[in-house]
Amino acid sequence: MAKTDEFPPIERNSIAEQVAKKLLEMIRTKNLRPGDMLPTERDLAAMMQVSRPSVREAVRGLQILGVLKIRQGYGIYVSSLDAAELLGPLQFLLTLNAENIDALYEIRFLIDPGVARLAAGRISDADIERLRQLVAAQQDLVFDPLSFRASDLRFHTLIMEATGNSFMVRTSSSLYLLGFEYRRIASETPGVLRQSLADHEAIVAALEQRDGEAAARAVERHLRNVHRSTVDAMEDDK
Repeated sequence: MAKTDEFPPIERNSIAEQVAKKLLEMIRTKNLRPGDMLPTERDLAAMMQVSRPSVREAVRGLQILGVLKIRQGYGIYVSSLDAAELLGPLQFLLTLNAENIDALYEIRFLIDPGVARLAAGRISDADIERLRQLVAAQQDLVFDPLSFRASDLRFHTLIMEATGNSFMVRTSSSLYLLGFEYRRIASETPGVLRQSLADHEAIVAALEQRDGEAAARAVERHLRNVHRSTVDAMEDDK
């Protein structure tokens, strides 16, 4: 639990918003870390010299944003702060606005081939072997969309992490996760997962050769196939 002297009193204008900003600042400066338990609502109110309803409103807002989690009977915790947690609200909005899919893939065409190019020069033999194992397992998952999507996430995350660049990992991971709900629709279309498997095999082959340009081209082809099949599936789902 965070130390109580880390919660100085705050000004009373826009109280709930100020409470939220103070908590966010403590997370940004690592005074509060992922998984940390916060003081109780009553203690937070006393420490910050504000009302409990103001604290409750601030906590609820940060919970909606995926920054805090409330475990009934246990307390208030800082979330894992990973992309999946923080992008939940935005994923919901994008699900309601399907026209954003083209814009999403437009930025992925700029980012993802660069990730592959960078990873090709840095990926380890151990990571290449892990990718091979994932692709081998995917051969038995082309008729199991749910399991294939889980494997697909591991596949692309491993490539992102091979860059060794935390900013690149966060950016590309966020873009991938924003499209995950769209991909659920497309993955149930016959033939789509078999095409993804073939694309994955080409990506691994390029990475194994440490050929950055070939890896970038393979990822770009994969994205074009994914984009096309996703748009088609969404049209059919209307």
